[in-house]
Amino acid sequence: MTDRATAHAVRAAIRAPGRRADAHWSDRYLPVAGAAVGGALLLGPFQGLLGELSAPLPPAPPLTVVAGLTLVTAVLAGLLQVAVVAGPLLLTPADARWLLLSPLGRRAVLTPAALRAAAAASAVGGVLGGVTLSLLGMPDHGALRLTATVACGASYALIGVGLAVLAQRSERAARVLRRVAGGAAVLAVLGGEAVTAGVRVRPLPPVPLSALLGVAGAGVLGALVTAVLVGRSLATFPAGPVLEAATRLSAAGDAVVALEPSFLSRVAENAYWRERRPPSRPWPAWPGPLVLAWLDWRGLRRRPARLAVLILSTLVPVLLATAWPDRQLLWAAAVAVLALVAASAGADGVRRETGSPALRRLFGVAGLPADAARLVLPAALAAGSLTGALALLELAEAVPGTGWAWLGPAAAAVPAVAALRMARRGHIDHASTPVVMPMTGTRIPTGWLTWSLSGLDVAVPGLLPLLLALTGAIRPGPAAAAQAALSALVLAAYLRFRRR
Repeated sequence: MTDRATAHAVRAAIRAPGRRADAHWSDRYLPVAGAAVGGALLLGPFQGLLGELSAPLPPAPPLTVVAGLTLVTAVLAGLLQVAVVAGPLLLTPADARWLLLSPLGRRAVLTPAALRAAAAASAVGGVLGGVTLSLLGMPDHGALRLTATVACGASYALIGVGLAVLAQRSERAARVLRRVAGGAAVLAVLGGEAVTAGVRVRPLPPVPLSALLGVAGAGVLGALVTAVLVGRSLATFPAGPVLEAATRLSAAGDAVVALEPSFLSRVAENAYWRERRPPSRPWPAWPGPLVLAWLDWRGLRRRPARLAVLILSTLVPVLLATAWPDRQLLWAAAVAVLALVAASAGADGVRRETGSPALRRLFGVAGLPADAARLVLPAALAAGSLTGALALLELAEAVPGTGWAWLGPAAAAVPAVAALRMARRGHIDHASTPVVMPMTGTRIPTGWLTWSLSGLDVAVPGLLPLLLALTGAIRPGPAAAAQAALSALVLAAYLRFRRR
């Protein structure tokens, strides 16, 4: 019996100890019949979809093409970073404990995980290839051009995942690949922004079919070479990185089963600081509230990459406004999300200290002065992100009128208050009484509802003048005045509530 057959038999014996590993075909009748019925039902719609995609597609406007390709490239680089962080060779905790360290061949144990990663990469790459084709247009040879574009996306996604598998053997190689992927995303966004900032862009000619087939052939060849290298490396793959990936997968499973998203952020935070040794500094001789705020500022300074990503993310609303100029609500929501994310980056210290007032007791600080001091950093980050994004939208003439940058400082307090509320929400209360809808009888869990709306209940109504201005309902001048008044009201109400 080969190593692969042995590993398959061991998996079958572990997962179904009461059944024979060599089960009869009748034992698998239901899955086979279900797959056949499902395939028959999906065959008709799939053929119709292929017929629609094979029809000639008109190319999008040049600026939309550039912005769309920039976003697709940034998404692909971001997915590569996610693959490097997640594994991508992922085994279940049981397989990692019982099979990985057993005398079974390492290649036989890790081959199913590599195939799952390859299948996921192919699906994601094919979707991105279809998006790219819808932007570039399809003047002729519809089915062939569609196949070549999907093959391009799938093959280059496979190359990225294969490089991530090869880099998983070493922390240094994984760190280098993460930096390369991050640099590619940065260059794509900056290059797309530089092109879209031009006054005029010449119409882009359709991509020749021969060039597209050449790129697809090179991608398929590169994917095959990468697959051979990965297959050879599986026989001597170290167990340590796979065990760490299994631990992260276990934490993700706990977050899904326990319905607790904070487990994932805790794992990411621990993984970040486990690789670093921050230097120690003496505590400053400041009043207690300023010391607590100083901890937040110092924590942000120790993570310069996060600050760089926040600065770069101010370009995303401009790219969205260029790619989809008729969907104001989309990039208006992107501006609001950007402000909320930027403010949340300054509330990490509050999130880590939720439910533990030990630091405030140490310095003898009351809740209100500490909150007032710790609101400064989230408000500054939100103001900077909003000001930068709105100024870029004004420069790109995506929004009418002038004076949009004043909306940034006027709205800064609302994302800061929302970020502190989100940081203090803690774990989800699954023991709460569900709300029963009177007409339908649907049960809505109160714990999930309150956890999800905590912070959004301040951000959405608090940023209403900004959102109305971005969608064209009101002018930026009156919107800035209304936003400043509403921000002052939200801030006063929050501090008054925290005083109790």
